Amino acid sequence: MDERRFRFDLFVALLALVISGVAAGASAYQTYVIRKQFSATVWPYISFITTSSIDKYFELDVDNAGIGPALILDSVITRDGKVVQRAGTPIGQPAISAAIDPERAAAKSDEVRSREHGSENMTASTILPGDVVPAGQKLEVLRVEGKFLTHRVMASIRRVDLTLCYCSLLGDCWTKRLWERAVQPHPVRSCPNA
Repeated sequence: MDERRFRFDLFVALLALVISGVAAGASAYQTYVIRKQFSATVWPYISFITTSSIDKYFELDVDNAGIGPALILDSVITRDGKVVQRAGTPIGQPAISAAIDPERAAAKSDEVRSREHGSENMTASTILPGDVVPAGQKLEVLRVEGKFLTHRVMASIRRVDLTLCYCSLLGDCWTKRLWERAVQPHPVRSCPNA
């Protein structure tokens, strides 16, 4: 009788262990699903928007079309594949200016040769690592105005590239490159300078 009772107790104990294991697994899965649902409510989605008018202006914007803020943690500006600006230093007047300096010089030369005097203008925003692009907002990174400068910049803008690494509030991170063929940002474990 004791041996039968021992087996029954062992069976009940094993059954309780299996049931608690299933309950723990279900709880872990529920936590995973809740985290995924919550991460969707703070999901940033960075894209680049270029707008232009041939004789008037060219504009490059960083747009956060997601539903959560994008925390910019890393950035790289290149021209012809060579780094103009590295992470940790501002994207802005010096880096963007350096990237399109040849176009600015050529535009001034075009203006002198044509003997037309227009209003050439350039504005650039600075994005520092740690800056936030709010959900549904865009940031003007570069805007050039004027016939000669606009022509020059539009003709060679694909020589200049911008890569951003950004994260959500939950620490999920992505990279997005200006002239990359892939439409969607690439998920990454973390940003290099995070």
